[in-house]
Amino acid sequence: EMMEDFRKQAERFGTQIRFGYVSEVDFSSLPHKVIVDEIKTITADTVIIATGATAKWLGLPSEQKYNGFGVSACAVCDGFFFKGQDVAIVGAGDTAAEEAT
Repeated sequence: EMMEDFRKQAERFGTQIRFGYVSEVDFSSLPHKVIVDEIKTITADTVIIATGATAKWLGLPSEQKYNGFGVSACAVCDGFFFKGQDVAIVGAGDTAAEEAT
């Protein structure tokens, strides 16, 4: 439901939303070129890449218990709420270091 509200809001501001399999992109010049379903070329000054990534939880019972109450899976989304506070960030590879900056 929330995603549908986001879509409607974006469309009110003139955003054109397209669905399909992006098979190729060319960011070397403006406007950018996006090839959809290997046949259709779309050009745009701005391209938003939404991969549908999901959080990798540790599997602790307390993660779900405190999710939204101090535990978060998105530092970029929820970092504002913890500004100026000491926080611990857990991530795979260099993800934790990237999220901490």
